[in-house]
Amino acid sequence: MIEEKGALVESMINGSEAAFDELYRSYSGKLYRMAYFITGNRSDSEDILQETFVKCYLYKSKLKQTERFEPWLYQILVRTAWRLERKKKGRAEISYEGILENEEEKKSAEHIREDKKADEPLESVLEAETAKEIQAALRHLDIKYRTVILLYYYNELSTREIAYITGAMEGTVKSRLHKARKLLKDLLKADGTEKTEMERGFCHG
Repeated sequence: MIEEKGALVESMINGSEAAFDELYRSYSGKLYRMAYFITGNRSDSEDILQETFVKCYLYKSKLKQTERFEPWLYQILVRTAWRLERKKKGRAEISYEGILENEEEKKSAEHIREDKKADEPLESVLEAETAKEIQAALRHLDIKYRTVILLYYYNELSTREIAYITGAMEGTVKSRLHKARKLLKDLLKADGTEKTEMERGFCHG
């Protein structure tokens, strides 16, 4: 599968529109949901998706390593989304209702609850959460914290890859991830979602 994806990327770089179309079909759903999580606006997300792939095709010759295609694509999308968000302030409240549309995406959300790499026991807090509750909490995070959570948990990228995507130092990414976890846990606690023995375990973790 990895070899097949690499061959498609190589063909796209060499000018194959068929390969580009196949890559679009493979990534467009995931990238649209990523854009929507960042912006909370379906129209903006569609624009970001289209602009991401336009830039992907226009600047394909700048991609020197085919195995870097996915983080490179995320880099284009995240920076496009951030630029749009800087231009648009005071938007209506974000709703993530229904954005996880299939079982594959729901499993990605569950990855947050199962994470064992966290500096703090985030997984113990999120074990009882539904994807809907996590989405509701995410909308309250600052865009940069929201982005690192999405890239790290939903897309399973390393802090080094996230640093490349966001243009930040890896230490900055780790700091944002640490703070984002704390903010997310606090939001979930404030929402009354863990009033069981799990809460006591978290508090003493």
